[in-house]
Amino acid sequence: MGGQREFVINFGNLGDGEHEFEYRIEDSFFQKFEHARIHRGDVEVLVVVEKQENMILLDFTMEGALTLACDRCLEDLEVEMESFNELIVKFGDVKEMEEVSEDVIMLPAKENEIDISRFIYEYIMLLIPMRNVHEDENGNPACDPEVLKELGKHGINTDGEHPTDPRWDILKNINLN
Repeated sequence: MGGQREFVINFGNLGDGEHEFEYRIEDSFFQKFEHARIHRGDVEVLVVVEKQENMILLDFTMEGALTLACDRCLEDLEVEMESFNELIVKFGDVKEMEEVSEDVIMLPAKENEIDISRFIYEYIMLLIPMRNVHEDENGNPACDPEVLKELGKHGINTDGEHPTDPRWDILKNINLN
């Protein structure tokens, strides 16, 4: 599976029942993934593994903070995150790990370990909001004023409002009923 060895859970040595694994995700974790949007991170991860005879249930609880680039001014922006995800691992007649659905994967019957680093990374990436900007409590831009002024000089709107094209304003008056 070619991941990070510290995130490999050897469930072959575990007895049936629940087992807990704790991880601290820091900057070095994100640097190992190509195209990571995260500059820095500090995330606590608790993985509860419930081993059963024919499958394994993994519960991921994550909490921490990520540092990303602001979409408006490109300065660092800290985003708090909290998440709970479940993953079901079933065993069957497959050659490699095969994803059945978003939260179910198949492993070969003879497999006795799983690298969870990819799943932790994907769960964290799914928590990143679509729009990452510095805003005050009223939703107004809170970016560096010098950067906003420079963007304004180049005709880029930074007040959060999207100007409308006056050629289309007439369409607002159409009554479709």
